[in-house]
Amino acid sequence: MANCRSSNYKLDPMEWMTVKIKAGRIVPALATTTACVAGLQTIELVKLVKNCKVEDVKNAFLNLAVPLLSQSEPGPDIKTKLTPDLTVSIWDRWELKIENKAINLRHIFEELLEKYKLHPKDVFYKGSPIFMHAIMYSHGKEQTRQETLQKNLTDLLPLEGGEK
Repeated sequence: MANCRSSNYKLDPMEWMTVKIKAGRIVPALATTTACVAGLQTIELVKLVKNCKVEDVKNAFLNLAVPLLSQSEPGPDIKTKLTPDLTVSIWDRWELKIENKAINLRHIFEELLEKYKLHPKDVFYKGSPIFMHAIMYSHGKEQTRQETLQKNLTDLLPLEGGEK
């Protein structure tokens, strides 16, 4: 079986005993590493469930080859001041409640401007660009920009059956 894999991946064929020795070292290493990581995650999860202080949470750096386990306190999240009244971090999430399914992108931009005093540059849906400021505000794209801003979200977004 090992030589079938080696020919498939263009590796040199090995004798059965050589494969057994190499695989015999890899499997325990994978199991040990997985167990260590799972244990560290469980400890941090318990701290999260118990609402421990931020100072009690740790980052862990694990290297079983050396062997080394070092822990450090995570730094504070970096805050960015967008407006005099609005400070955000990378962990902030903004959600808009949309009651009307026929809402367009222009309405969302206006709501963000009214609520947060912000004009969004780029709009993404599940990693796909819906509106890109650099493209839509370039010369010759005025018509496309207006059309995109007037389209309903249901037309702009590739929604699956139950998401509409």
